[in-house]
Amino acid sequence: MECHRSSRARRARGFTLVELLVVIAIIGVLVALLLPAVQAAREAARRTQCSNQMKQIVLGVHNLHDTFNYLPYWGNPWPQGSTQIPHCSAFWAILPFLEQKNLYDTLPNGQSSSYFNSVVSGRPATTVSVFRCPSDYSGIKKDGTGTPTLWNLSSYSANGLIFFPDRAPSSYPRAAENTDGTSNTVMFTEHLALCRNPVGGNSATDGRNVWPAVNLTTGDSIVYWPRMASSAAFTSQLPGGTATQYSTAMIADPANGNISSYRAPQAAPSVGPTGTCNPLTASSGHSSAVIVGICDGSVRSVSPSISLRTWNAALTPNLGETLGGDW
Repeated sequence: MECHRSSRARRARGFTLVELLVVIAIIGVLVALLLPAVQAAREAARRTQCSNQMKQIVLGVHNLHDTFNYLPYWGNPWPQGSTQIPHCSAFWAILPFLEQKNLYDTLPNGQSSSYFNSVVSGRPATTVSVFRCPSDYSGIKKDGTGTPTLWNLSSYSANGLIFFPDRAPSSYPRAAENTDGTSNTVMFTEHLALCRNPVGGNSATDGRNVWPAVNLTTGDSIVYWPRMASSAAFTSQLPGGTATQYSTAMIADPANGNISSYRAPQAAPSVGPTGTCNPLTASSGHSSAVIVGICDGSVRSVSPSISLRTWNAALTPNLGETLGGDW
């Protein structure tokens, strides 16, 4: 009799099926509540890393300017007047100031930086982790390349109004020309590495973002260059290179007298052949902001709802515009 009661007591302490289902349901609810918070925390960490990388890029340009007293003139010789690199991108020029001097020195003398546009035999991926934002979901891999063609890609673009002044390259851009104020002018923006076609041919018109490239086109890591929407060619300022005009690069701003304006930045646009990502403007993988590097060395987040008037005022270095309250 004693053993019989003990056996019954042990059985009574177990969980019933209903109790187990209730516990599982509670755990499921807790996971559902916590998962968005975890995802938000991860994105916040990625966004912070992306901001820090943008900071390094901008400070690299500052250190370069302190050394040479001028900035790279996109697609032209670097340093000025040199035959060592006949055509150079701003991203390649700042490599020594991003602790990438060894990579910089691998470029054969007399070759343009576009020598390393893609991975071919004898030219490995030029992996520069600071050029890859962890929130870039467009198809850029950890080694900085994309598929199926292994272009060396970046999640950032240079502001062409800074690095390609609308004049002959006999005079390279300088910080002193930024008369609108260094704290009021964008130097770099985010730009999804494979804006429109991560699984296709990644053609220039689809917006691949190749950082060693030296032309003015959506395939290169530069945006908002002078006369971007004009039919007037000015390739003489880009020796041996290409300047492409896109009629849709600028749109009328009805809030500002329909003045022709560069397009507003995009936050988390969809990618792919039918996606909304537009390679003619800044874009990011963040849900509500695009990170930009400012000429004074600071970094800030810009809302995709910023007015065209304010955004264009922040892009131009010396037209005397006033930034709006949405900056």
